[in-house]
Amino acid sequence: MEPQKQSPDNLQEVNAKCKEMLQLIIDGEATEEQRLYFKEHMDECLPCFKGYELDAALKEVLKSKCCGGHAPHDLVDQIKSKIEQPKF
Repeated sequence: MEPQKQSPDNLQEVNAKCKEMLQLIIDGEATEEQRLYFKEHMDECLPCFKGYELDAALKEVLKSKCCGGHAPHDLVDQIKSKIEQPKF
């Protein structure tokens, strides 16, 4: 599964695919094929790279502040909805 060259026609499709994989990647649940695809795409796509960095940093902050406890489901849903909002 190699990333396609980013032409205007398929850029949105490729970015959507990477966005779907982002949480799997950050949570360590992605397949090797997904990780390779995402990494190759992220090396060429600044918005996806920034999205990855932001989501990974946010997860680390939340993990450190929650002290091993579980965050309320409504808080998790609110955070996920904010992350998933377009950043343009």
